[in-house]
Amino acid sequence: MMRRYDILRGAGLALLLVMLSACTNKIDLADVRAAIGDAPVVLLSTSTCGYCKKLRADLADWGVEYVDVDVESDRNGQRAYELVNGRGVPILLVGDTVVHGYSPDRSRGLLAAANLIPDSSTP
Repeated sequence: MMRRYDILRGAGLALLLVMLSACTNKIDLADVRAAIGDAPVVLLSTSTCGYCKKLRADLADWGVEYVDVDVESDRNGQRAYELVNGRGVPILLVGDTVVHGYSPDRSRGLLAAANLIPDSSTP
């Protein structure tokens, strides 16, 4: 009986490792940048997304220049979305860092660390 349990446990762990590796695909930023350009800040969004609208407002409030790429209507946006393993929007690219979802604190921290927030808008 114990041997059967060990086999099942080993199979379960192997399955878990396979699932984890499938979820952590490495992003090739060179391909992403080839699709959307080399602007320091790029927002992958849709026109109807409420969180995208909130992030646009945050970026404007912070005085951050960015490129907004619609992943529904722009072929390059669709390609970039696939390349960053998009499963929802917004997706913010700050340099080589990808932020999935609406995360204003993390986004602002990355922008500040990259010196992309003008001095007048820092608290």
